[in-house]
Amino acid sequence: MTAADTGAGPRTAIAGVGRWLAGPIPISIVLALLIGACFMLVAGVDPLSGYAAMLQGSFGSGAGLANTIARAIPIIGIGIAIAIAFRAGVLNLGTEGQAGLGAVAGGVVALTVPGPAILVIPLAIVAAVAAGAAWGLIAALLQNLLGVPVLLSTLLLNYPARYFSSWLIRFKLDDPDSDLVASRPLPESGQLSLLVPKDSAFAETLRGVFGPTSPVTAVLTGVNWSLVILIVVVAGAIFMNRRTRFGFESGLSGQNAEFVRYSGVQPGPLVLRTMALSGGLAGLFGLLLTIGAPSTRLIEGYFIQTNFAWTALLVTLLALYRPLGIVVAGLFFAAIMVGSDAMGRELGLSPQIAAVIQALVIILLAFRVALPRIRRRRAAAEAKETAR
Repeated sequence: MTAADTGAGPRTAIAGVGRWLAGPIPISIVLALLIGACFMLVAGVDPLSGYAAMLQGSFGSGAGLANTIARAIPIIGIGIAIAIAFRAGVLNLGTEGQAGLGAVAGGVVALTVPGPAILVIPLAIVAAVAAGAAWGLIAALLQNLLGVPVLLSTLLLNYPARYFSSWLIRFKLDDPDSDLVASRPLPESGQLSLLVPKDSAFAETLRGVFGPTSPVTAVLTGVNWSLVILIVVVAGAIFMNRRTRFGFESGLSGQNAEFVRYSGVQPGPLVLRTMALSGGLAGLFGLLLTIGAPSTRLIEGYFIQTNFAWTALLVTLLALYRPLGIVVAGLFFAAIMVGSDAMGRELGLSPQIAAVIQALVIILLAFRVALPRIRRRRAAAEAKETAR
């Protein structure tokens, strides 16, 4: 092996990183941040101070890191659910309704089923997954039996799911002793606990060893066990895409549905399996957001108000349906949201700047991706005109 061969690997890796940095995603993010800086200037805020406060609020402290991770968990989880469907060419826009019904179904189990947490929590998860999967299967059946596109049916099915969940909490589960339109507090057996309970001896040990505000202490005592569930789901999605027949068939279907049909794969059952899996995962993470500490009640409209489902859709599009990309993009969007809250507290700037930056990233990314295609079409049209 020559010296040239030895240096070829690092040079190739560096070239690959350089090509990625010059690609549409990094450039779109940088442009969005620059435009966001212009908005800050208009609002009378120094952009450098604004972004420094955003970075400090999201990653610069233990509490900020814990808040960012906690905010990212439902975004990434629902993003994985969306990506499984989109990768197969099934445009599931109904994760809001699927997650909402999963949250209510699992929440009812957590509220009413007696027993220890080791029994109640798995039962609640099964109920949430079943509710989300069933709501997703309705859309799949409508397409297979009546020809109603999944894109349309899933979008419309969000509304009955939303209003049914609100009705159930407001009129059947409402706690008359609370000023909130919410259920009674979850029993301890129905609540997904923090990784390390704050009042435990282990938490005291962590504070003594690492300090009360260190990232290790803050994350372990501020994030619940949904983080572990998310890690398992992400690993499972990667394995499914790379190592299973379903992952192979769904990936091919998303690229060329006709080719998959001619190879003997029936599109109807594939859509059913895809929507059941996608809806089930959405229901799971809707539940985890609802019963995961420090949440203690089922609150009317809570999942809708967080807007996590639509943020997850943006994350999925940004990551091009790749699980690891969804993790990175989900952390990025969560950091913007948490950092914007901190920026609002410190500088008096509206936290809505987070929504502005997120929207700009997607718009600029869409423009950057579409521009080469537009140029190719124009070049092809000009070539045809020349040939005539």
